[in-house]
Amino acid sequence: MSTPLQPHHYSILIIGAGLQGLVAAKTYLQLNPSTSLLILDANTTIGGVWAQENIYPDLKTNNQLGTFEFTDFDIRKVCAGKVKAGEHIPGDVVHEYLVKYAEKHDLIGRVRLKCKVTTAEHVQGDSQGGWKLTVIPTKDGDSDRSSKVTDLDFTRNDTTTIITTSKLIVATGMTSTPMPISLPGASNFLPPLMNFHDFRRNATSLLEDRKIKHVAVYGGAKSAYDTVYAFASRAKKVTWIIRASGHGPVYMAPSHIQMGPLKVWLEPLVSMRLLTLFSPCIWGDSDGFGWIRQWLHGTRVGRFIVKQSWKKMGGIIVTQTGLRSKGPEVEKLVPKEEAFWYATGLSTLNYGEDIHRYLKDGTVRVVRGDVERLDGKTVVFVGGDETEELDALVCSTGWRWDSGIEFLPKNKHGELGIPSVDYTKSQTEMWGELDKKADEEILERFPMLADGPGIGKDDRMILKPNNNGVAPADNEKLIAEPGKQKKEEYTPWRLFRGIAPPANPRRDLVFLGMMMSMQTVLRSEMAALWAYAYLNGCLGPQAQLSNRPRPPSVRSEKEDPGKSTESQSWLFFETALFSRFGRWRYPMGYGSRFPDFVFDAVPYSDMLLRDLGLRTWRKGRNWLGELCSGPYLAGDYKGLIEEWRGLDRKSNIMTG
Repeated sequence: MSTPLQPHHYSILIIGAGLQGLVAAKTYLQLNPSTSLLILDANTTIGGVWAQENIYPDLKTNNQLGTFEFTDFDIRKVCAGKVKAGEHIPGDVVHEYLVKYAEKHDLIGRVRLKCKVTTAEHVQGDSQGGWKLTVIPTKDGDSDRSSKVTDLDFTRNDTTTIITTSKLIVATGMTSTPMPISLPGASNFLPPLMNFHDFRRNATSLLEDRKIKHVAVYGGAKSAYDTVYAFASRAKKVTWIIRASGHGPVYMAPSHIQMGPLKVWLEPLVSMRLLTLFSPCIWGDSDGFGWIRQWLHGTRVGRFIVKQSWKKMGGIIVTQTGLRSKGPEVEKLVPKEEAFWYATGLSTLNYGEDIHRYLKDGTVRVVRGDVERLDGKTVVFVGGDETEELDALVCSTGWRWDSGIEFLPKNKHGELGIPSVDYTKSQTEMWGELDKKADEEILERFPMLADGPGIGKDDRMILKPNNNGVAPADNEKLIAEPGKQKKEEYTPWRLFRGIAPPANPRRDLVFLGMMMSMQTVLRSEMAALWAYAYLNGCLGPQAQLSNRPRPPSVRSEKEDPGKSTESQSWLFFETALFSRFGRWRYPMGYGSRFPDFVFDAVPYSDMLLRDLGLRTWRKGRNWLGELCSGPYLAGDYKGLIEEWRGLDRKSNIMTG
C-alpha cells in the first residue's frame, strides 16, 4: 500500500451516513452553518442499514406509515402512491427518504462514500483536543452517482490517508459488522455459507438461483424470520435452526391486536406515557411521574399489577398470532420467556401474508437444537441428528457490538467507555466497583428484576454480575499465547446517557446510535441535539435529575488528587447505572451489551430533554392530560432546535 497522503482537517467529522449520522450533520450545521463538516461511510450509498446495497426483497420497517419520520420532513412527500395508511414502509422507500432528507439539508456534498475508518487516535499534547483518523477505501461496488455523492481522491487509487478533526461523532450503529461464523466445520462446509450481512447483499441472486432448493437458516431473531420468509415464499425448502441453549425465537406480534371490542394498533402503545409507567426504568423519574413509578415498582401490590399486565400482553401476542393453535411446527416459535424480559426482541409480523402457512404446509421445518458441527453438506446436531443435504446456510446470529474502529491509545478504553479487551487493571477494578454499586441500587428500586431469566445451562452464556453481564462466547477476541489461545471478553458500552464517554474532559467525542429502541428516528434527533450541546459545552444543570447520594470518588490513574472529583464520580456512577440496568431489565435482549429498550424510549427522550433544559410534558395541560393523551409522535417534538436556541444557558452539567 502506498504512503499516506498529507492530512485533511475538519472541525467536525461524522463516521456513518445512516439515519443517525445524517441527522447529526443536519443538527450541527443548523446550529453552526459555517463549520467544516465531513461525513464518511464505508457503504456505496447513503442510508446505513437502509443503504441501497442492504435492501433485500420484502424488507420493510416494523413501523407503519406515520411513525417513522423526522420532525421536519414528512415521509408522505416521498412515499405518496407507494405506501398507504396502515402499511409498513418498504426498504427502498426508506432509502429514498433518507437520500431526499440529505438533499433537503444540503448534506450530499459533505458525504464521502467507500471510506472505511480503521483507527482513531486521540491527538496528544493539544489542549484543544482532536482526533487523527486512518481511512482506507473500500471496493464494494460503485458509489451512488445518482445522489451526487463524490469520493475522496484517495478512494480511487487504493491509498490510505490521514484525516484530522477537532471533534468526532461516531454514528456507525449496531448493525455494521456481523458476528463471525464460528460453527465447527465451517471452513469445510461445501454449500454457500454466509451471515445475514452477506445474505442481504446477495439476496436477489440467491433467491433466483434454481440450483438452491433447500436452505438452512440459523437464528431466531427478526432477521432470521425475514430470511426464512424470503426463501419459503419463493418455494424453497427451509430448515430453520434455533439454538436450544440460546435466546430462542423473538416475540413477533401482528400490527394490531384485539382487546375486547377494540382493535388496537400495537406500535404506538410503546410511546404512550401511561403505559411506559409499567416498565421499571432506572431513568424513569425523568418523566415527572416518579410517585406513580414508586408505587408500581416499589410495592407488592404495584408489582403484582405490573407482572400481570405484562403476562397478559405476552399471552395476547402468543394467542393472536396462533403460535399454540396452528400446529406443532408453529408452536416451536413460542418464545422461551415472558414478553417483559425482551427489548427490541418484541417485533412485528410485517409480511404480505401469514409466514406460519409455510410451517404448516411443510415448506419450513423448525429445529430447536444445538449445532455440533457442519459436515460436508449437512448440519449435525448435538445428539446425532442431522439435516438433509443443503444448498446454502445463512447464519442470522447477530452483530458485533463494538464500533469496528480501533481507538488509540488502548489504555484509554475504560475512560471512553467503549467495548474493549484492553482495560487497564485499575479501570477494570473501577468499573467492577461501580457496577456492584449500580446493581445494588437497581435491585433495591426494582426487586422484581432479580428474578430475571438466564440464557441457558451453559455457564458461559448465563448473564452473571461477575462477568459484566456479557455473554463471552458471543463476541470474543482470540489472543495467541505460547502453546494456546486465550479467550477474552469484550466489555459492554459504558457511555453517559448512552452517548458521551464518561471521562473525556476535552469533549471532542460522542457516539450516536449505539443502542436499539422502537423510536429510532425521534431518539436520533434528540440525541443529535444533546450531542451538539455536549461537544460545545452547552448542557445545563437539569441532568442532575435525582436526589441520589453521590458515590465515593473513584479516581483514574492520572487524576489530580487535589482536585474535586465529585462531578466526575457522579458521571461515572450514572454511566454504570445506565449500562447495568439493561443487563437486569432485558436479559433476553441485548441489554448486557448496549442499551436496548422499548417501553423506556419516552422516558429516555425526557432525560435528554431535561438535560437540554427543554420541557418534557408536551401534550396535556396537566399531569392527567399528559397521562391520558395519545402516543408521542414526530409532531410532538417539532421545533426542538429553535426552542433550545432560545434558552438562557449559564451552567454545565458536565462540570457540576
